[in-house]
Amino acid sequence: MRKKTTPAEDTIKIAVEHEGRVDRFLAALYPKWSRTNLQKLINKRFVTVDGHPVSPHHKLKCGQTVVVKWPSPPSKNVLISPANVVPLPFPILFEDEHMIVVNKPAGLVVHPSAGHLDGNTLVEILRPKFQGGPWPEESRAGLVHRLDRDTSGVIVLAKTPQAHARLSKQFANRQAKKTYLALVKGSMPVDEGTIESHLARHPGQRQRFAVSSIRGRWASTKFSVKERFGPLATLVELSPLTGRTHQIRVHLASYGHFILGDHVYGVKEKQFESIHRHLLHAARLIIRHPETDELLIFEASLPDDFQTAIKFIRSAI
Repeated sequence: MRKKTTPAEDTIKIAVEHEGRVDRFLAALYPKWSRTNLQKLINKRFVTVDGHPVSPHHKLKCGQTVVVKWPSPPSKNVLISPANVVPLPFPILFEDEHMIVVNKPAGLVVHPSAGHLDGNTLVEILRPKFQGGPWPEESRAGLVHRLDRDTSGVIVLAKTPQAHARLSKQFANRQAKKTYLALVKGSMPVDEGTIESHLARHPGQRQRFAVSSIRGRWASTKFSVKERFGPLATLVELSPLTGRTHQIRVHLASYGHFILGDHVYGVKEKQFESIHRHLLHAARLIIRHPETDELLIFEASLPDDFQTAIKFIRSAI
């Protein structure tokens, strides 16, 4: 049983099924944390058992009480004034001391990675808002789920490690509900359905994924048609039931209706040359607040380039 005692502390009562090494127990409780980082937390005496610091290999017993004291953020004596407050380059949909939800623009990379080390990623822009950690991965501090660089829309980030663990668990258990809108090539043959397959790394191009009948991870995507634009395109609403990398893009391409502007899983066509990114938008996210458990619904309207593409296609039919 876990309860919150302070904004930076978790208390867990050990049951019979929790007996075993403390680092393994915490790794199961906080699945987004690596065992190495949890061991560092334990060795720095942020974890106690019945009031006493322990080592990572300490064996837990039924009835004991584990307390995890999350480190406080470093103090910063910074004068806040209109002159040194930098406005964020995207709308904030929600923010409190536990999490922040934003409407990510297309073109913004979510976290630092090879080729994206210029400091201009979503995580780095929001990093001053986060608690000091330690985080499972410092380069992805606060990150609960991801959107591709050219996918726009709703994304949530945790501002504390404990909020990160609780939000991550919702995504891992498929309790978080995501809804996307996509503008795809051609006229979808049915009004609704489910696309299912295994997805694996493309055998010849490691940056891509592909449908596979013999390997990879199972993926499932529900879809429903919102509007057809003659034979040219279809506006589709999608709900991924699993969370695989590039899942929606690969599934739509395998179904014969790639997302317009997706030059990785689709093809370039002269009539759509004005579309410069794949038209996929995270329109809605439903989650529970990591502290209060309140059900929250966040929505982001279609960005201008997406709406412009719809107007162009509508005028062409």
